[in-house]
Amino acid sequence: MPALEVIDLDGPVHYADYGGDGPLMVLVHGLGGSHLNWLHVGHRLAERHRVLAPDLAGFGLTPPAGRRTTVQANQRLLAEFMDATSPGEPVVLVGNSMGGLISILQAAAHPTRIAALALINPALPLADTGSINVFTLQRLFVPLIPGVGEAAMGRYYARVDPEQQLDETLAAVTADPSTVPRAGRAANLEMIRLRKEMDWAVPSFLQASRSIARVLARRRTFVKTLESIACPVMLVHGEEDRIVSPASAQWAHQHRPDWRLELMPGVGHVPQAEAPDRLVALIEDFLA
Repeated sequence: MPALEVIDLDGPVHYADYGGDGPLMVLVHGLGGSHLNWLHVGHRLAERHRVLAPDLAGFGLTPPAGRRTTVQANQRLLAEFMDATSPGEPVVLVGNSMGGLISILQAAAHPTRIAALALINPALPLADTGSINVFTLQRLFVPLIPGVGEAAMGRYYARVDPEQQLDETLAAVTADPSTVPRAGRAANLEMIRLRKEMDWAVPSFLQASRSIARVLARRRTFVKTLESIACPVMLVHGEEDRIVSPASAQWAHQHRPDWRLELMPGVGHVPQAEAPDRLVALIEDFLA
């Protein structure tokens, strides 16, 4: 397990430190995730980089502490985290899902601070509706409705025990839940138990999910954001992702054909847990 540290950025920010002596690499988790999302790739990436994985505000162990938990607010928090841990030096960003979207916003806002960008199944505008499943509808779209989202999420967390919540989540985000290593399952189960006691967990999730929808709904503005990114970018996407369709990754690639696109067969929304060896090989080859 990595060392867990805390830094004060107008409130505590918890992060995993995987060590390493190379250029800084920051791993940015997705919606509802934490530093644990990178458990199976962090130490391997640290063989050539100094690797840190923060819990964004409202997620993992990092409380909002008066901070907003929108993607815009967490992009600013990520910028502060980078400045505190690697002042003045370009950073490699690796972002999954919501973390990929935040990394896109960061690369557009602070182009000189990003050495390279690896987007792993990033949140992108909807390209088709054929892959939306019941879990995605309940956990990602229902929360967007004011009032309804609060009630639905409250009932879900009150009714479903941690084991069932983990099983349902893995069934939705992976192509095959059995590919997730046992250590990762155990660590994430404990995090679910901890977050059930945090009264800010559900409001943070709702605020973040609604901000994602607002950003992605402005397609023209989002395309301009993609076009403004200057650093080298690799876009990795699991072919069996039911949360963000591979068609969305291909849509992004059409707007940025200079980006490297890698589609991973047999993989869903979280390649870092489903196929860690293949993902690390892709990232290292891209950075080389």
